[in-house]
Amino acid sequence: MRKALVAIDGSDITKPLVRFAFERARKEKLEGLDFIYVFQPYPAALFPGMPVPVTLEEGHAEATRKALEALVQKERKETGAEKVEVSMIFPYGSPSGEIIRQAEEFPYRSIFIGHRGMGSLERFFIGSVAARVVEHAPCTVIVFRPRD
Repeated sequence: MRKALVAIDGSDITKPLVRFAFERARKEKLEGLDFIYVFQPYPAALFPGMPVPVTLEEGHAEATRKALEALVQKERKETGAEKVEVSMIFPYGSPSGEIIRQAEEFPYRSIFIGHRGMGSLERFFIGSVAARVVEHAPCTVIVFRPRD
């Protein structure tokens, strides 16, 4: 099956990226798009003795899933891409690591990922998810940058 992986993060770039992915899927005659949103552990969960209440984390995850699924279905319909199969993937972990892991497990033709402007100092210290994916992905990576 000819598929692409679309990495979304819920930021302002998500909606135009989803639309772009469906438009590209139609043009390239892709049969499916897998959308991946990576949940990261709550900061408090990283410190021993400070667990995050499970209901808080589950509530956030469920609300995020529903909102992203609704957005994807809306853009699918609006772009006329109803024939493109869609699946949603919601792992927990490091965003770049999970995106790369998913791409290594399945033979995607490409990955679509958004570009987010970051200062050079911030990029130096924490790196860019898109940059790491471009460097380590086993397939073509298309970095989406919307026009202003």
